[in-house]
Amino acid sequence: MLYCKVKLLLAAVSISVLFTLLYYMKINNNEFSVEVTEKKFLETTQTQKYEKLYEVNNFHYILSPNGCGNDSNIEALIIVTSYFGNVETRSAMRRAFSQDDLKQINLKRVFLLGTAPLDKYTTQASIENENLRFGDLVQGSFVEAYKNLTYKHTMGIKWASENCRYANYIIKMDDDTVVNIERIPTLLKSLKLSKKSKYFIAGYVLRNMVPIREPANKWYVTKEEYELSYYPTFVSGWFYITTPKTAEQLYKLSQNTKYFWIDDTFITGILAQQLQIKHFDISKYFAVHSEYMECCLDDIRSKNLNCDVIIGPNGGNNNLFYEFNNAISICNLHLCKNRTKPLEDTCVAKKTFHLGKGQPLVKTYQLH
Repeated sequence: MLYCKVKLLLAAVSISVLFTLLYYMKINNNEFSVEVTEKKFLETTQTQKYEKLYEVNNFHYILSPNGCGNDSNIEALIIVTSYFGNVETRSAMRRAFSQDDLKQINLKRVFLLGTAPLDKYTTQASIENENLRFGDLVQGSFVEAYKNLTYKHTMGIKWASENCRYANYIIKMDDDTVVNIERIPTLLKSLKLSKKSKYFIAGYVLRNMVPIREPANKWYVTKEEYELSYYPTFVSGWFYITTPKTAEQLYKLSQNTKYFWIDDTFITGILAQQLQIKHFDISKYFAVHSEYMECCLDDIRSKNLNCDVIIGPNGGNNNLFYEFNNAISICNLHLCKNRTKPLEDTCVAKKTFHLGKGQPLVKTYQLH
C-alpha cells in the first residue's frame, strides 16, 4: 500500500512539473513561437525558391530617411543590419556616437530593418516613433527572417548607392559588431588600394570555404541552393568597406542572379566574383572572439593600455559598443600606453554566455 501511494505521489509531482514547464514555455518562449509562426507566414506568403530579389510582395521602402544629398564632405556612410526588435543595440550605438558626433568625423549612419508583424515586444508604431526621433531607419517591406538577410543586405547597398552616391566609402556592418568609431577615418586612409582597383571590397577575407551539407547544421546548404564544392572568396559581413559605385554594380547584378540566403557569401563572394571585384584583407584589425574585446576594455580601464583591435563581436552584450567606445576615447586622445605583448598572449577573460530566451526541453522518464 505504501509503495502504491509513493508511486502515485511521484506521478502527481511529475505531471505537475510537466504542466509547469509547458506553461512557462508558452508564456516565456516568445522568441521561439514568433520564429515558428513567422516561418509559416513566410511559407504561405513568400516562396523559398526566390528567382530575383525584390520581386516578393512588390518590394518598397516603408521608412527611408534623408540621404546624404550633395554633401561631398561625407567620408563614409555606415549601413548597419539590425533586427526589428534590437532597440537596445541601436540605442547603445547612438549613445556612443550620435549623428552629430558622427558628422564631426565626416561619417553618417543608418540602420537596416525588415518588418516583424508578430513581434510582441516591438511594434511597427514604436519603430516609426524611433525613426521620428532619430531619422536613421531604412525599412523594407519584407519579413525579418534568417533566410531573408540577403534582402536586407541588398536593400542596404541599393539605398546607399542611390542616396549617398557622393560619399567616398560605404561601410556595411552588423549591429552585434563592436567598432572603434574614431579609428575609422584613419583606417580608411590606411587602405593601400591599387590604382587599377576601380571596384573593391575590404574586410576579413575568407577563402576556400566549403558549403555545409549536414542538415542538422544552422548553415546547411542544399545542392539546389548552391551546387559547387567551394564558395568564391568573400568577406565577413561583420564589417567591410566598399564604395557607392561598387555597391551600385553589386545591386544591379543581384537583380539577375539566383538568390542565395547567406548574404555575405552572395554579395561579397558570388556577385563580386562575377564583377571581378578585388578583395583587400584587413583582418589584422579584427578580433574573432568577444573575450578579446572585453580584455581590451579591462586593460584600458585598469592599465591605460592601448587596444589595436578596431572590430570585433559583442558576444551578446548589447551595451558593449557603448562601453568600448566610451573607454577607448581615452586612447584615441593618445593617453594610453602601447602594448608590449599581443592581446592574444595576455588576455585572460571569463567565458560568458548570453543565453537569451532558450527553449525548454521536456523529457519523460519511467517511474519505478
